[in-house]
Amino acid sequence: MVANGGTINFSRKCNNIKLTMGEYVFNSPMLSIPMGGVDVVLGAQWLQSLGMIYCNFQEFFYFLFFSEGKEVELRGIAGKPGKIISSNVMTKILKKEK
Repeated sequence: MVANGGTINFSRKCNNIKLTMGEYVFNSPMLSIPMGGVDVVLGAQWLQSLGMIYCNFQEFFYFLFFSEGKEVELRGIAGKPGKIISSNVMTKILKKEK
């Protein structure tokens, strides 16, 4: 199930994928789903595995949590902030992508 309550069919499940973000490394099962333009989506299961998380969205998506007793800091990629668009514009973009 996805955020809007719908479902997405997946073609394959891989059980033990190693992901690296800076010095943070973890293994996780992954589903192969058509996402168009993204490499990986880390969802609720991953977030739940972290326990307490400190987030500061004013600092461009700053995440702080502990893994195996070590402090892990993840930050978004610096750059121009995204443009806020209406749901109508987003719907038009999504229809055009199909």
